[in-house]
Formats: sequence, structure tokens, C-alpha cells
Amino acid sequence: MELFSQKVKPSELQKGDHVYTWRKSMYTHHGIFVGEGKLIHMVNPKADGILHFSTASKSWISSGGRKKEKTPCATSDCGLEKVAGNGVRVTCIECFIKKGSLYRFKYEASREFLVAKLRGGTCTTARSDPPEEVIHTATYLLENGYIEYDLINNNCEDFALYCKTGLWSKDIGYQGRSSQANMVHSTKRENKDLGLRKDVVKVAVEELSSFRLSLSL
Repeated sequence: MELFSQKVKPSELQKGDHVYTWRKSMYTHHGIFVGEGKLIHMVNPKADGILHFSTASKSWISSGGRKKEKTPCATSDCGLEKVAGNGVRVTCIECFIKKGSLYRFKYEASREFLVAKLRGGTCTTARSDPPEEVIHTATYLLENGYIEYDLINNNCEDFALYCKTGLWSKDIGYQGRSSQANMVHSTKRENKDLGLRKDVVKVAVEELSSFRLSLSL
């Protein structure tokens, strides 16, 4: 059944889980479950209609800069973005999935499973780090910021994959690890899968900035 659906209930989630939900049945949005009904995820801060909480002004701001009279959710700190404009924020499960469903991203999938999935953005052959390490990485990036959002090279799935594995590509020309970005052709998806690529190395979140700098030297 997992080949056809990786659907889970919120009550079934475990801390450190990488989850996703479908948006308009076209693409998946990804996040890391950190407990207490909340996820840390990355969004495109330039997208229309996205809200973030400004710690400076203590108010909710839309991507267009307009202040909102009310918070979009009654849950404490839902939508909080500690580094304004960064795109990494904490959100409650209900706001994350909106009107959709929740699915668990599969790790240590076989090559056969990877290729058999009709769509990318659902699994990888890579191995996950322990839950406490996953949560540490996600929380660190929420607190300290992450790199700029990029649809191909650094989207929400890339963010979640890094939180789960700590793997980063040494190829400065192609950083993208998202199977969703490579979902058009199964062969390409397999060749670019995080667990099968030969150009990835383990990078501690505290060393990510210096590692990325070294790639450009």
C-alpha cells in the first residue's frame, strides 16, 4: 500500500518526521514535524499571500508588506518567522496542510520503489539522521536563517532533505536535491536522488555557511 499512498494522520507523526502535502494536486509542500502539533518548513517569501510574523514590529506582515489585523491562526506562534524574509517558519499542522492531507516522506526507499512512484517529491534512497539531530538542524535554521529560496536548487523539499540527512552537494552548478524538481522523468529522478548522487557530503548545520563559501572560492 505504501507504494500508492504514504498518507498519515497527525496523531501518527513522530518528532523528526519529514512530511508533505499536495497543493492543488500539482506539487508537494514539505516540512519537518517538531512536536506539539507544529512543523518547521520553508516557503518562497516572495510568493503572494504568505504571512510571516515580524519579531521587530511584533505584527503579522504579508509578502507585500501589508500588516494584518489578526493572526491567521489561533495557535501560539503559528507562522512565526524569526529571520524576517528568510522563508523558514514554524506552522501548526492544520495551517500546513490547509484543506489537503498529510503524507510521510519515505527514506531508505529501494531503487525500484523510487522509480515506480509516478511522481517525485515523495521518497529517497538516502538514510535519515536520528530524530533529535533532524530537529536540531531544523530549529537551528529557523533561529539563524537559511539560504535564499530557489525553485530548482533550494526549495521546500531541499530544505527538508537537508534537515533529515545533513547532505549537501559539492557541485556548485547544480545544488538541487529535490526529487520534485526532477519529477518529469524517472531516470533523471533516479540519477539525481540524494542517496545515489556521488557529489554529496555530510555538512553540520553550524558549518553550512562556511562550507557553501568554500565552494565558491
